Amino acid sequence: MSTVSRIAAVIALAGAVAGAGIVLGSAGYAPAQTLQRVAVIGLGGTIAGTSDRRTDFETYRPGTLPIAELVDSLRPEIGDLAMLSTEDFGQKGSGDYTVDDLYDLARLVERRLDDHDSAVISTGSATMEELSYFLDLTVRSTKPVVVTGAMRPWSALGSDGPANLYNAIRLAASNRTTCFGTVVTLNDQIFPARDATKTDSARVHTFTTREYGDLGTIDQAGIRLQRAPARVRHCADPAHWATPFDLTTMDGDALPRVDIAHSYLGAPAEPITAAVAAGAAGIVFAGTPAPDQAAAAMATEGVALVATNAYGSGAVTVDPKIGVVSGGDLAPKKARVLLLLILARTADHDQIAAWFHEYGNQQF
Repeated sequence: MSTVSRIAAVIALAGAVAGAGIVLGSAGYAPAQTLQRVAVIGLGGTIAGTSDRRTDFETYRPGTLPIAELVDSLRPEIGDLAMLSTEDFGQKGSGDYTVDDLYDLARLVERRLDDHDSAVISTGSATMEELSYFLDLTVRSTKPVVVTGAMRPWSALGSDGPANLYNAIRLAASNRTTCFGTVVTLNDQIFPARDATKTDSARVHTFTTREYGDLGTIDQAGIRLQRAPARVRHCADPAHWATPFDLTTMDGDALPRVDIAHSYLGAPAEPITAAVAAGAAGIVFAGTPAPDQAAAAMATEGVALVATNAYGSGAVTVDPKIGVVSGGDLAPKKARVLLLLILARTADHDQIAAWFHEYGNQQF
């Protein structure tokens, strides 16, 4: 079978396991006999924000509206898509959450997927890249997990929040992203968590994937998927599909510290030595280290070092002899998430390199 045929077969398999929840007809979506059960979890952020005036697009209070209120404002239309449960994990700006919070969130998502068909997480966009990738690496269920948010508060004129939340629930209920891992959807676009990146501080089209393009789009006529993450090739074998990062075997209070060191002209050594002194178990370089940075890094003992690009796209190749792991084309923030999960399991250099290759840079 050719590579193209295998990819087509894998995508067909992902669609086949979707089950009967929402069926697409010529007039759009209509409820099937049994609606899918979707857990909607709110974390606050801009999408749940309110402002003093409806024209305040950038000055507002994030996370002031509970997720149940957001969902209820989408009725009755949302009731045709799925049976919904709602709960607030928190009501904060996304920058106020920590890695420990992501651990708790991932465990919560797993529990909800025990008795739901899919999950939607509504959160702020500032740390959505890291949150979605953490879920992608740690949630072991093959059921759809969809992350969404907004660039304008719910109370603003023309807010993108209602459409984004509606489409996220619609995508989750369709089961079309079964075995895709965690996906992100905003602005009618669908992205894999690994590649999704925020590019603009204010525009509603802020999220993109740089080199590889969207997974698909959500239009009135239906959900269109044009590609799939490489992990779907293991859909028929959930044990192989899952990553080694089973949070039930990890202590959430003991996840290692990993810092990012940005390189620039004449970058000094102090941030490296300070990170190590503060207890960092790993350092991710965003760009080629400056001479002082490189000297300080190579002098460290027992600290994992990963090299990534600082340009938004393109892979990094590293000579393994120097003791630095290549992050491939992972963004620095994504490489940090993967490295801290790996270091919770092992500090072995060869294993770190192998898992960056196998899970951080999966290919068909």
